[in-house]
Amino acid sequence: MSNNDTKKRRVDSGIPAGGKSDDGCIQDELRDIKSMMQELINQNRIQTTTIQTMQKDITRLTQKCDKMERDNDRLELTVNRMEDTLEDSQRYVDEKLKYQDKLLQNQGWEYSAPRPSDEYWVDVEGSHVVESFLKQIKQRTMEMRYDNNGDGHIKIDASILYGTDLMPHWMEFAKALEQYSFFLNHSVHKKDNSELHLDGMDLPPDVVYMLSNALESTHFKHFVLKDNNFGQNGIDFALKYLKTNIVMEEFTLINNTINNMDDIDKLCQIVETHPSIENIQLPGCKGEDINGYEMLTRIVTAGKNKLKLINLAGNNILTEGGTSTYISDFLATNPIIHTLLLEKNQLNDHDAIGIASALENNTNLRFLDLTNNNITKIGWKALRKAELDDTSLNAAAADSNHTCVIRYPPEGSDAIEGRNIREMNGDGNCGTTFSAKHVRQKKIYSVLSSRNRDCSNVKHFEDIPVEILPDMLDSVQSYSNYYVPPTEEDTKYTPPQNDNHVNPLSIVYEVCRHWEVSLATFEALSSCG
Repeated sequence: MSNNDTKKRRVDSGIPAGGKSDDGCIQDELRDIKSMMQELINQNRIQTTTIQTMQKDITRLTQKCDKMERDNDRLELTVNRMEDTLEDSQRYVDEKLKYQDKLLQNQGWEYSAPRPSDEYWVDVEGSHVVESFLKQIKQRTMEMRYDNNGDGHIKIDASILYGTDLMPHWMEFAKALEQYSFFLNHSVHKKDNSELHLDGMDLPPDVVYMLSNALESTHFKHFVLKDNNFGQNGIDFALKYLKTNIVMEEFTLINNTINNMDDIDKLCQIVETHPSIENIQLPGCKGEDINGYEMLTRIVTAGKNKLKLINLAGNNILTEGGTSTYISDFLATNPIIHTLLLEKNQLNDHDAIGIASALENNTNLRFLDLTNNNITKIGWKALRKAELDDTSLNAAAADSNHTCVIRYPPEGSDAIEGRNIREMNGDGNCGTTFSAKHVRQKKIYSVLSSRNRDCSNVKHFEDIPVEILPDMLDSVQSYSNYYVPPTEEDTKYTPPQNDNHVNPLSIVYEVCRHWEVSLATFEALSSCG
């Protein structure tokens, strides 16, 4: 067979002249494509692995950067603290240097005010009082100059009239006051307890002017001026000092007459914006043109969110028409005030009854003084009931006020019937109170003691709310050692013993004596819980 015949057969059979069929070519191409794809897959796998590795590296770098940022923040914080410490140390060193410099300056200082002239002593009454004043003002001046007064209290107490021979002593005192600011700033103890108290001596305009200038940079936390006969100049000075002294916590004017309501309004404006003031005391300061009731309402309104003590004793406060409820409405809101002193005013039974009602929901007031008002037995009875309602255990425990001490007229007074209960919440002195828990227990115990005398406790058990039962038992337990002399630590928290209390064993015996009734009552009460 010839070559042409063979080629012809290949063509007829569909085999290309090169020797491969179309299927063979396709298969080769597929193999090539498959190989290429496999290579791509391998390359993609390699790239994916590389990317993952890079991502891990990036994550590690990111974490490392975050750690470095945190370390940097800590370092910055440390640096800032060190800078603050350095600044504080620098300020301390500066203050210390100023303090030492002042002490060195005062080493050569001597009190140079001369004794009053012979002519002064001829006309003066009570020479021993003047001698006391001279001794005090010299001693206080030297204490400030040498910084050896200890607690930051600068007090002069002497009832004397002013004389020009006393001016040199006031000049020495004012100069010492002016530089005393360095010592107050140097000692935290002095700064926290600092007080300027001038009691009884006349302060004429010239002296007031000197004191005002001296106190521009010397800031006491407690400021007391009493019986100074300084008129409007003194009132202006006192209000200015309150306004400019941003650390003052207690502002006290006693028997220094305020003659117009404008000054009361100025005081109220200062109180509203003052950053530190907590106590305002103005006993006996009402002038002829002052309405005592308006004085009360304006000061209370201005200080309702910041004043903790208000003393407006002896200001002829008379509620309008005897029907005003401002005081009771104020106390019913449970404001932050803890001491309210309104003795020697014109409050009446209506006011007392309203205040007694307000005390049912007040837990912040710690001391209330309404003595020497126009309150009769009716008003005092309402107040006593607010403090201790002994008609039942539930009333004594739940309805009585356990946080406020009320000062009552003395035993035997026409305004008081029966026993004075001031020993319940405290001893009747401002600021002396016990924990509400202990007071509550004692009131429960008082009711149990009263009923124990006629063995009537058991018959009242059915009327006891179940929630009072644990308190009743706890009260008896608390006083199980009642007649053992209390330790000094106990007296800080537990009200003192009462003469009308019975021995706890008497109450336990009464309960055991009527055990069947007691047990049935207790079981019934317990099942109700």
